[in-house]
Amino acid sequence: MQALAVIPGEKYSAHLREMPTPEISDDEVLVRSVRAGVCGTDREIHEGLYGTAPFGKEYLILGHESCGIVEKMGKNVVGLSIGQHVVRTVRRPCPRCENCNHGSNDMCSTGKFTESGIKELDGCMAEYFKDKSHYLIPIPAELGEVSVLLEPLSVVEKALRQAYKLQQRLVWNPRTALVIGAGPIGLLQAMLLVEQGWDVSVLARSPPGNSKSKIVADIGATYLSASASSSSLEQRISTLGNIDFIVEASGDSQRAFDAMRWAGNNGVVCLTSITPGKKELSISGDAINLNAVLGNKVFFGTVNAHRTDYYQGVQSLRRFMERWPGVLPRMLNHKIPLMHYEQALQPSSHDIKVTIEIS
Repeated sequence: MQALAVIPGEKYSAHLREMPTPEISDDEVLVRSVRAGVCGTDREIHEGLYGTAPFGKEYLILGHESCGIVEKMGKNVVGLSIGQHVVRTVRRPCPRCENCNHGSNDMCSTGKFTESGIKELDGCMAEYFKDKSHYLIPIPAELGEVSVLLEPLSVVEKALRQAYKLQQRLVWNPRTALVIGAGPIGLLQAMLLVEQGWDVSVLARSPPGNSKSKIVADIGATYLSASASSSSLEQRISTLGNIDFIVEASGDSQRAFDAMRWAGNNGVVCLTSITPGKKELSISGDAINLNAVLGNKVFFGTVNAHRTDYYQGVQSLRRFMERWPGVLPRMLNHKIPLMHYEQALQPSSHDIKVTIEIS
């Protein structure tokens, strides 16, 4: 079989490797990959910024946003069937922390976890991959086309779930949300919030009229362009009133600190961007601290997701498809064959979700 791999730490090392199809044990499942999503994490690993190969190997197979079909099962596997669509969860537990021991791998305390296609575990950008059934989420056949969006949607589900959990400290009846970034995380977060009755605005870099702004309009949210002057943008933000919830998903650390300023009283800011660079900022530290304290604000970071978030995401995908037919497929706007993987690793402002088509 063919697989897309990198040499971790080596810049622009992505390459196709010819490898044997994995052999499975009695407790494992062999999955035929249909497609894999590409995100900034994959591109940053390709750039040599991070990534770790499995023990004893020099290479790492990329891919953590999966979509596949069960090809073969070990005799001890239950709960799945041949031909079933599945999505693979990303993180595996460390051997010793309490969170991992209780199934909350996404909240690992030691940092000794492994992650599919990122850290010490081969990913899904291969014609086949194997895993235990516990790490595979069954997908209804009618959602198979868009199931590659489940991994980013699980992050979105977790962000909102944790915001509500944090705000159990007070009476919180949120209405207004600002999503910063109109990539897959931002758009899916906006859909989830609109679907639950929030008044949602999405702030993105590009002027209106692009494919992302059209999706924002189609789901009933408001599109704000960061291409406006700073004073004009600040004025638009001020017209939103008391912002209860901000999700930062732009990949720009400046926007993370902007979100801390913009959040309203009793507001929650969720940071989802991975920023491995060395960007330095000048910020109004005293003002941010003062407003955070006087406004009872909460800032938290989130990465990865719990199994419950994946299962909740499956239900959300179904509702999104029913409410906004055609919107989710439009997000998958750049499909690239595995043999042309180089195109997928080159970011473009026109892309929403790039996928590598494997089989």
